[in-house]
Amino acid sequence: MSVNDFRNQILSSSEEKIVGVNKRDLINKILARYSSKFVIYRELLQNSDDAESKSVQIKFETEMKTDKIIRILFKNNGFPFSPEDWKRLKRIAEGNPDKKKIGAFGVGFYSLFAVCEDPL
Repeated sequence: MSVNDFRNQILSSSEEKIVGVNKRDLINKILARYSSKFVIYRELLQNSDDAESKSVQIKFETEMKTDKIIRILFKNNGFPFSPEDWKRLKRIAEGNPDKKKIGAFGVGFYSLFAVCEDPL
């Protein structure tokens, strides 16, 4: 069977095919492309720039005895996320339709999962 015949057979089939996705593994694969430990700061700074922020504040909260970082707080004074921005965060790789913005691929924010389980 040729590739074209196989393609036509698949496309003409009325049987619905369900594809499963292991979301955590997908996120881990995405993170591998953003593996530098400082990538998260670049991503957050780019997001701040997209939001037309004029200032950024980064706070590190540490344990007193060990100096272990227990929380990183990143704030900017740019425009807040729109409802559509929040929806887009749930759709990996959708990207930003505004071509003036940096988030073209829709995966950079997920680099935050490299350092935390709950990046909000």
